[in-house]
Amino acid sequence: MPIEQLKTVLRLQATVVEGFGRGGKQLGCPTANLSSKDLGDLLEQLPTGIYCGWATVDGQGPYKAVASIGWNPFFKNKVRQALEEERGG
Repeated sequence: MPIEQLKTVLRLQATVVEGFGRGGKQLGCPTANLSSKDLGDLLEQLPTGIYCGWATVDGQGPYKAVASIGWNPFFKNKVRQALEEERGG
């Protein structure tokens, strides 16, 4: 599958919500589930995929980050979501 580049900067702002508690443990790095309610229609408009970029948390950062938008086949997710993984500073 080809790697596509976004034409504009994508900015997401959302509350971190509790997940199932499995991602960070199995991936070996901190993860954060972003509130689908906060993301609203943007979550449905974004192409499913993996995005890299920067994250700030409570005004601290930026931290290198990877965001997964969509359904996670590894965990057999049924609901489209946004998951962000912090990769350290």
